[in-house]
Amino acid sequence: LRFTEGFPFGASGFRRDFLADPEAAYVTARVLVAVIGTLLVALVYWAGRRFYDRRTGLVAAAIVAFAFLPVYYSKQALNDVVTLVPITVALVGCLLVLERGRARDWALAGGAVGVATATKYTAGAMLAPVALAALMRWRAGSSLRAPVLGLAGAGLAFVVCFFALNPFALIDARQFASEVAGQGAQAGGRAKLGQVEVAGWLYYLWTLSWGLGALPALAALGGAVLALRGDLRKGLLLIAFPLLLYLFLGGQARFFARWLLPAYPALAILAGYATVRLADRVAATPLRNGALLVALTALLVAQGVRADVHIGSVLARDDTRTQLRTWLMENVPAGSGIVVEPFIPQDFLTTGGRTAPPRYRRFPVKRPFQAYEKRLDPGLVARYRNRGYCWVVTASTQRQRGVEEGLENARAYYGRLERGSRLAARFSPYRRGARPVPFSFDLSFNYLPRAYLRPGPLIEVHRLSGCAQDSRS
Repeated sequence: LRFTEGFPFGASGFRRDFLADPEAAYVTARVLVAVIGTLLVALVYWAGRRFYDRRTGLVAAAIVAFAFLPVYYSKQALNDVVTLVPITVALVGCLLVLERGRARDWALAGGAVGVATATKYTAGAMLAPVALAALMRWRAGSSLRAPVLGLAGAGLAFVVCFFALNPFALIDARQFASEVAGQGAQAGGRAKLGQVEVAGWLYYLWTLSWGLGALPALAALGGAVLALRGDLRKGLLLIAFPLLLYLFLGGQARFFARWLLPAYPALAILAGYATVRLADRVAATPLRNGALLVALTALLVAQGVRADVHIGSVLARDDTRTQLRTWLMENVPAGSGIVVEPFIPQDFLTTGGRTAPPRYRRFPVKRPFQAYEKRLDPGLVARYRNRGYCWVVTASTQRQRGVEEGLENARAYYGRLERGSRLAARFSPYRRGARPVPFSFDLSFNYLPRAYLRPGPLIEVHRLSGCAQDSRS
């Protein structure tokens, strides 16, 4: 938003309207991502058919259409699923470079990678298959001049598409480089508070078991072996990017399941290829082959379908944060002093949009919010009471991070809070009788576990004992 001031075409008006009421922007973005996610299914079919055959394309498309992570992030206004579209196009572009090597093939491959990288920077690793296709063309007997010129054309297309979609990387190159370096330092430097203590490579293998699906992941592994034994060049093009992305991300200090999503199109194609080869090996007649292929595909997508139905029912219910807001509006007078952990936007409890005056006096929480749990101290409870902040709102996504990390100051703070207050309200996202889900930077926010009934964290509202409601800070 800082770049919109003074821009033409009503950009400053958009900034004003967004700050006043961002709902229209978010709804538009989410619908657009859902449409792009649907387009991805067709593109994966196209890529699978282009690499192998129509049946491979159909199985691969079915896997992507029902796998949990692509489906879940097709519902969010984020760039993850959007990146998969140009990645899939780039896969086909690399294949066309290998097979034909026309100028437009190089431009398609390089331009698609440029679009993908402008959308999500780690997609830049897709340049490796482009270079690999050039190398294989040269080793197949092409003159060195043709691949070099082709790579130059692909590079030019990459640059044009990247800067067309990310112009501020050129307009303010120093700021761009600084922010990319900063993000890289955070991801590779220190684990986030509350992150599971396991090697990133193992973590990403675990996420494949539910993000893509256990059977599709195993089928992709088998497909990789079969692809390398069948047509080595095609197999290398499909394997290169997922392998590089996996090795790079697994070596970072921080990891999230969605970061591996760009590898899913190639993995789905490999899984589809393995499934078709298995059907061909077992069933000789066309009728039996088709029936077996349908049955195998149904097995591959069954886990994803079950997860998609579950998440659909969860997201259809009110979020616990929405329940909290409704309860506060009905039970806590305007102007009251409240303490809210940093799990909701600053203006979430206002009425009338971001430009409206705050309904409550909020106890200031220092940035960065990632360090909130580390700064907790039991003495804060007395400070709340003395300054008239009588209502304290906690959330499991904050509390669990500090307590499960073993932070003694956080444990003492929550103990003091419970002893010096009464529980006024509690909003649980879990089904009755279900065990709370241990904190996870993935499962606590994508609600995949069956314990979830509705979205949101477990929220508690505490009313401090002996607190004067009309005190002022």
